[in-house]
Amino acid sequence: MIKHSNNVYMAFAHLQKDSIVVNINDKVKKGSILGKVGHSGNSSFPHLHFQLMDSNDIANSQGIPCVFEEYEIYRNNKWERVYNQMPSDTDRIRFIK
Repeated sequence: MIKHSNNVYMAFAHLQKDSIVVNINDKVKKGSILGKVGHSGNSSFPHLHFQLMDSNDIANSQGIPCVFEEYEIYRNNKWERVYNQMPSDTDRIRFIK
């Protein structure tokens, strides 16, 4: 869980056990490595669950829409770069390093 600002928190779930490299109260900058993507939860493949929310209580918070600066979306059998958009719940996306 990362506190971004007042009433804006970011949750990153399903990271590999013992892979998290940040500590409580660390300042995290854009591009920082937090840990390694893991394979926990009800899934067949490693994945990351990310959500923005209005409190640090993941079970009772309200979600906040999130726009990503840059990513690629798979459309028409190819990857297309998009900017400052919010993917839909059915989009297949990947992030560019």
